[in-house]
Amino acid sequence: MYLGLEFKTLSAVPHFLWAVGGDRQIYLHVHGLEIPIRVKEESYENERWLPLEGFSGRLLPTDRYHFSTYDGTKDRSIDHIRLPSMAWQWEGDWQLELTLDGEPLDHDGWSYAIDFPAQFYPTKNWKSCVRRRKWIRYRKYSAMNSWCAIAPLHKDPTQEPFIDVSIGGNQMPYAPVGSLSVWGSYCTQSCYVQSRSPTGLVWVLLCSGRAMIRKGVTKDCPTGEIWLDVKSPNDTKLSVVSVGYNSVWAVSTDTRVWFRKGIDGTAAGVSETAAVGNSWLEVTGNMVHVSVGPNDQVFAVGEMDKCIYWRSGVAPNDPTGKRWRLIQAPMHLSRTSSLSSFNSTAPQSKHRSLTTLNEKTELKSNINLCNSWEESHSAPIEHTLPIKASAETTTDTKPDNSKNTGNIENIDLTGKSYETTLKNPRAWSPVRSVGSVVGMEAHPESDSSVFDIDSGLYYDDEVSQAAWGTCETMWSFVEAGACNIDPLQVPHWFSDTQNAINTDLISKWRIEILDNLKSRNSYPNIDLSVYGVAIEEKGWTRSCESRLLNVHGTFEDCILTVHWHSSENSGTMSVFNPDGATIKFILNLSEITSIITSSEPGCPRLTISVPNQFKDPIKIQFTSEMEQEEWLNTLIGIVAQINKLSGKPSTDSVWVVTNQGEILNWDPASSSLNCKMNKEGLYTKEIQVFGKDVIAGFTTILHNNFPPGSILKLSGCLHDVIDRFTINLLGPEIKKQRHKVQSEIDNIPFHFNPRFDQLAVVCNTKIFNSWGVEERYELPFIAGQEFSIIILCKQEGFQVIVNKKLLCLFEHRLSPDSIASVEVLGPLKLYEMEYSCTAPIVGPEEMVWRLMGGHLRRVESVGVVVWGIAHDHTAWVYTGGWGGGPLKGLGSNEGIHPMTDTQTYCVYENQRWNPLMGYTSTGLPTDRHMWSDITGKHKRTREHTKLLNRHWHWISEWIIDYNTPGGVDSDGWQYATDFPAPYHSKKLFTDCVRRRRWYRRAQLNTEGPWIRAGNTALVDISLWANNENVTVWAITLGGDALYRGGVTPSTPAGTNWQHVNSPQALTAVSTYNNILWVVGRKRRALLQRRHYNRKSNRWRLIEAPKFSFMFGEKTTSTIGVKVISLTEGIAWAVLYNGAIAIRSAVTRDQPEGQRWEHVTEGDTRFKQVSAGEREVWAVCAAGAVARRRGLATEMPAGAAWQFVLHVGAHHVSATGSRL
Repeated sequence: MYLGLEFKTLSAVPHFLWAVGGDRQIYLHVHGLEIPIRVKEESYENERWLPLEGFSGRLLPTDRYHFSTYDGTKDRSIDHIRLPSMAWQWEGDWQLELTLDGEPLDHDGWSYAIDFPAQFYPTKNWKSCVRRRKWIRYRKYSAMNSWCAIAPLHKDPTQEPFIDVSIGGNQMPYAPVGSLSVWGSYCTQSCYVQSRSPTGLVWVLLCSGRAMIRKGVTKDCPTGEIWLDVKSPNDTKLSVVSVGYNSVWAVSTDTRVWFRKGIDGTAAGVSETAAVGNSWLEVTGNMVHVSVGPNDQVFAVGEMDKCIYWRSGVAPNDPTGKRWRLIQAPMHLSRTSSLSSFNSTAPQSKHRSLTTLNEKTELKSNINLCNSWEESHSAPIEHTLPIKASAETTTDTKPDNSKNTGNIENIDLTGKSYETTLKNPRAWSPVRSVGSVVGMEAHPESDSSVFDIDSGLYYDDEVSQAAWGTCETMWSFVEAGACNIDPLQVPHWFSDTQNAINTDLISKWRIEILDNLKSRNSYPNIDLSVYGVAIEEKGWTRSCESRLLNVHGTFEDCILTVHWHSSENSGTMSVFNPDGATIKFILNLSEITSIITSSEPGCPRLTISVPNQFKDPIKIQFTSEMEQEEWLNTLIGIVAQINKLSGKPSTDSVWVVTNQGEILNWDPASSSLNCKMNKEGLYTKEIQVFGKDVIAGFTTILHNNFPPGSILKLSGCLHDVIDRFTINLLGPEIKKQRHKVQSEIDNIPFHFNPRFDQLAVVCNTKIFNSWGVEERYELPFIAGQEFSIIILCKQEGFQVIVNKKLLCLFEHRLSPDSIASVEVLGPLKLYEMEYSCTAPIVGPEEMVWRLMGGHLRRVESVGVVVWGIAHDHTAWVYTGGWGGGPLKGLGSNEGIHPMTDTQTYCVYENQRWNPLMGYTSTGLPTDRHMWSDITGKHKRTREHTKLLNRHWHWISEWIIDYNTPGGVDSDGWQYATDFPAPYHSKKLFTDCVRRRRWYRRAQLNTEGPWIRAGNTALVDISLWANNENVTVWAITLGGDALYRGGVTPSTPAGTNWQHVNSPQALTAVSTYNNILWVVGRKRRALLQRRHYNRKSNRWRLIEAPKFSFMFGEKTTSTIGVKVISLTEGIAWAVLYNGAIAIRSAVTRDQPEGQRWEHVTEGDTRFKQVSAGEREVWAVCAAGAVARRRGLATEMPAGAAWQFVLHVGAHHVSATGSRL
């Protein structure tokens, strides 16, 4: 849409558009950012202790400034810190930061030290001679989505008439993320056009048609070193040049298109050959302008038709592409016209600009252009000023809308009546406009008119008239610097013709065929019994050669066979030896609970979980990726059909994300279909006891514990010779560290022990390895005879019925919710064992995990709304579909969208110092590999780093990482005394080793039931729903807190992000029932606030957990929090040492809770936890998914962890589960 602004040229990168205006000045347009650009200003107030005055701002001459930077080298008086330009606004006043490295400070925010610049501490002691505190204030860029003039270098802008501008450098090698640089040229220079690539390479064209490049443009020298000539193509002069990542395209004065060979953007800053290239190659087609995108995709404007074209087939192996394709660029535009009225008496009105086409078209009063109005933040320039109606028009003005619209032809279009309206014309000049000038400082005291409410322009909201039509203007310029097109997934607006219509779709013959097909079943009287069966339903078999992981950890050859009966909805999977005659094992397909990929580069594999038959998952390796994907699709389709899984899962689902980015879903609603309720309202599960050795002891898990209402039925036969037997309802196993880790059971809530030698039945309870007082009853059993036992859990105790007669009622001494399993021990034979409960009984063998499609790093669900975060920190929202990617054909295509994700591969280059040669790649025999992973235990080299599968492709070369934690020197090295001591950036005398990190990025192209939710980079997200109200909080990559507005079940993606100020950078977030907890980046800080009013800046610091015994190591130090998850009354936290802790009594009246409690048993370490209303799930460090059992009101921490899935999980979400 035409914005009413006239420009000569444009240059763009994502979110930033620079232009040369009609007045030959530079303008900037910032757009597409979901959160505002915010900068934190800091100033340190320093004081020294004086004998008579105490702490004072009077410092020694050798001291730092009273208000200074962190290192004290620069004066930072808060009275002199001004906004850099009028495009910025302050967010609040100066505030004190009341934490120091996560530790709380006093209310004045002072930290103390012996002297400058020694280490500062939160508390004062007798040696504290200096102190300081930090003042912070945020400023926000307020000129979003509007054009702003860049302040010129000269007071008189006419002395600096620009003719071209170029922005780039956003992908400059080794430069910090977000780096940009702008080059410009003006009339007094000999060059009139330049192009800057994403990597920083600069090409310019001279007025004579010669090309030049700037040598040596790097992150350390952004202006380069020297200009070098580039020979133009023979017998021609260049008129346009455009630089991409690894390519340079140009157009000559005779409209021929040229491609420069030999360009390498990654090495262009250090290699002259990589910057200049070696030769020109002519490309077919005649164009007047060309532009290259950040991934080397090429756009151009045609010579004859002036249409926009895209070069298809451009790839790293074919940089010139295949052919030019026409882009569908409709020319139906709206253009600004002077149809707005001016009414300075409307106090609530706003200045708006209205747009219409500048052509003779009949005006229609019923057109509503409310959506096209745009609040003006930029300086009005030619053809954009609101037009004031003439005197004839305003004399008889009435509130009626039709009166105003009927006299449009009488509006003054000259603009002269507008001249006397402004209180201060300088306020709207391109140089002095508020929010319009970048690089010029605002002075409220001198520019009072600029900040005066009455000095603005107001637009009458009741005037809305526009004319629309077809614009015949031809394209003359295209800028692709912000257009990152994936050549494998071309957008819909690429078309060879603007109005491509398939005539076959409306042909008469096709319509007749469709009508005949619709009416083919309209003969109800036909007797189909006389016809034979056209297709007989039978089963099918599929086989392939593969390799199976054996118990020794190696793969051995085998033959995999699946036989499926579709009519019976059953099938088997058999694994044969390579001879095809002998079988290794056979399993029922209905027993499969999960199927995921577990591939390694060059080794396509599947992992199949069958907990009923195998403790560990089955791993199968295939000969090719295509075959692996076909088997994955087949097996998942069969398992889904058996378990009746399709479409969108229920709101109580649990979501799991694997280490390879696959998303799994367990729907309790489908699992409960297999659990039938009896007449008493109980769910019953028969426990297989056939062939079990009861003499040695038989133990089985009670998946729902044994709460009141549960029943355990046993029947069997006693041996002829028997002294006693035992039935124990056991508590959870606890791992204890002695000389080795051992599992013990400290609690037995109910011990049932018939003793034939004493002719009595003894009942008791064991609490913390100590038996209580025995209760004895008459022995009802006879040796050698059959028996039946029923144990019923009631509110008051355990009721025991033997042979249909009541034996006893044993009162509870421990909560029955803590019962995790049942044990039967003694000389007897069991016939049956039946376990009944009031809730559906679902164990790991009944949990069927469905592969949903897509590729993410984490998923958060609140039932009605599901969000995800990819590895590249982009946010995605679940659409309700199923399939995509390798799962094509399983579900419908509804809700399936293209997805991309990016991962970074890192390798470490290690070196050791020796006296003769300095640092070399020759290490000691005991050293780590000279090219390794971060641990040094595994060898990793750049040459042997391969992509996971064919869907991934490299998008960068290997680059040194200058942002490695701990700091690096100018070459990217980190130094240490030895491997693996702490690393630092500066070499010391005692440093004998060094390392540096190399990284390379790869991108995945796939599909899934997910749609992208904006471009903001996120690291964590938390959701909570209360009926139709859905609350979404997130943490950005920079550590800011965001709130998502407009999220509902019907609009799960929401509308916009709202920024919330926080006192420090954040890493994790959790919300529940209008309570918000976040974790600070300094690990020890836990911040809590109520978010009834999101504009409030009030945060409360919560003490970090402290424990005296952790994983066999005695410590009383504070342990940092890594992950937090809130639920009803409890805050669950994963600490940095892998332990899990809970904070009890968290309510709306007391949102900070009361105290911390350690709940991790043994040496099991965790990396993530997710808490729902009645469910808590976690992922251990080894990747197994665990479910917390025994959760009850009197036991908020639960009883024990039950491991349900062993798939190498990375993340689990149970916040929406209400089982």
